[in-house]
This record gives sequence, C-alpha cells and structure tokens, in this order.
Amino acid sequence: MVKASLIWLNYNSLGFMDIALKSIESVLNLNFDDYEVIIVDNASNDGSFEKIKEFVEKKSSSVRIKFVRSDANRGYAGGMNLGWETRNEDSRYVAFLNNDLIVEPNSLKDLVNYMESDEKLAAASGLIYFGDSKSIYSAGGYGTDHWDFNGICGNMLEHECPGINKFHYVTYADGAYMVVRTRIIKKVCPAGKPFIDETFLYLDDYLLGLILWNRGYKVAYIPVKSGYHYAHLSTKSTINYYGIRANTALIALLSTRFSWIKSVYLLRRDIGYKILRLFKGEYDKAYKAYQDGIRLARILRDKIGFKLDLHKAPYVKINYLDFILLDFMMLNRIHHKSLIITHEMLINPGLI
Repeated sequence: MVKASLIWLNYNSLGFMDIALKSIESVLNLNFDDYEVIIVDNASNDGSFEKIKEFVEKKSSSVRIKFVRSDANRGYAGGMNLGWETRNEDSRYVAFLNNDLIVEPNSLKDLVNYMESDEKLAAASGLIYFGDSKSIYSAGGYGTDHWDFNGICGNMLEHECPGINKFHYVTYADGAYMVVRTRIIKKVCPAGKPFIDETFLYLDDYLLGLILWNRGYKVAYIPVKSGYHYAHLSTKSTINYYGIRANTALIALLSTRFSWIKSVYLLRRDIGYKILRLFKGEYDKAYKAYQDGIRLARILRDKIGFKLDLHKAPYVKINYLDFILLDFMMLNRIHHKSLIITHEMLINPGLI
C-alpha cells in the first residue's frame, strides 16, 4: 500500500477563515487509503491557528493529523520544510498544499497513480483552477529562457488551453498543490529537503523543478482536476518584494541562452530602481528586494553546489526581437504585453 503525507501550511488566515476551513475539510476527506495530514502554522498572530485546531479536533476523521507550530514565520519554503521533517518515514509521497486551496477528493490518488508508473518522475501537479472554478490558475509551470516563470495556461478557460487533457513534462510543479517522490527528494536536494529555507517565498517550486531536471529526474503536469485556488490571500502587497527578490536571484543563478547579457540586464534593474526611488519612495522596497535577490543567489549557488541550466528542463524559447524590444527595453510595460503560454510552446530536451 502506498503511503503519503500531506503538508498544509497556514499563516494568518483569519481574514479568509471560511476558505481555510473548507480547505482543511477537503483535505480530511480525500479518497486515499493511507495518508496523514501535517498542519504547519507559520507563527500566525491573528488567532487563526487556534480556530483551525479547534475545527480539526471537533471533526470526526480517521486521518492521522499532526500539528506543527513554528516559532517564526519561515515563509513557504521554511514552513513546508518543517512539515517535511515531521512526516512519517514510510511515506512514499509528500504533497504540499496552500491554505487557500480546496482539493478535489480523488486528486491525491490520481496524481500518485500517475507517478507510480515512472520511477524517474520526481514531482507533479495537476489542473488547478482559480476560486471561480472556471479560469485556470495553473496547468503545471513554465520557465522561459529570459527568466520568466509562471503557470501554464494561467487565466485561460479550458477550451483555450491546448493539450490540457494530456500528460506533459513541465519546468516545475506548482507549489500551491504538488506531489513529490520522497526518495528522490532525499537523494538529490540540498540537505535532503525539498526547499531551501532562505528562499522564503515565490522561488521554492521553481527551484525544486530546476534542481530535479538538472539531476536527471522529471517533473510533470498530470491531467487531473486537482483543486481551486483562492490565490494570494496571504501575500498581498503593493510592491511585491518577494517576487522581485525571487526573479533577481533566478536571473543571477540560472544559465539560459541569454546568459551572455545577464550582467547588463541586472545593471539595468539596479539603475532603474535607483532612479525610481528619487520620484517614489515606495521603490526603496523594490531596490532592497533587488539587492537581497543578488545576495540570495550567492547563498543558493553554494547550497545547490552545481550550475543550474534551464535547457535541461522543458522551457519556452523567446525570440531575440521579443527579448530586446519587449523585455530588455521594457516596452512590454507600455503595451501591457503578457506571456500566454500553453503546453505546446514548451521545448522538451532529450529526456532520460
């Protein structure tokens, strides 16, 4: 019998407690024979942990439940790692779940069944909708060779997403709800943990996917309806500090076809934020995020111990004209151009 652990991460969810409790309830009613639920609280200070604990303790459930409370907010990476360290050692798979995502009852069983067919498949995620149950949040994750990472078919409707009903290899599995094979994570990831604590937020699932591909394993989108994500309820911000920090670290860390220009690319960002700070004080936060991203890249490089190459993973190739005109010269900001990526646009390198 296959055993699994599901790690559910909470942080200050009082403002959307109805969704958080629906998420917990969906987790406790999964159609899976043998699993445990590990509820990790990231030092919430709004009373949400107490409400969640009370709700769970009143539920009649045969599922094994563990509570883990952090002494500090460790972000997604550190919080999930805390759960990872308390998992049952017999768990062959571990699922990671946000507190604003309601899961489909058969999702864990269906994802694990797919993964059982290929021992090289190290991580996977399924079809995740936004909370409206119509538009797609993610059908797996993509990365481009100019360091843009996001959800495949994001904000599309099902009929707009070619290949949605087919298995696809992807750059990374979406951390809102993904499943990993325990044995491979312990073997190839730094310190035998799925995430690097210092990433904190927004870089964790990207980095895991890249590490797995670079170490000879696979990451996939599995055509399984997995859940409904009421996204970003815990991470609202005017200037997205962690988003800028994560993207800066990726540019500095990851080798792509455009690596020859990355020093100029980063310099442009450095100078741009310095200038913007003169006109708007809120860009002090953006500039600090850029600086911290450069420092984070150094930390990650040491911990990973080898050079990450995007081209060992499935990726999206961006042509030079788009890179120069629409990204490097920032004309995409003027035209509000955003990438619309489907599975068919991914380039798959030679797979092991």
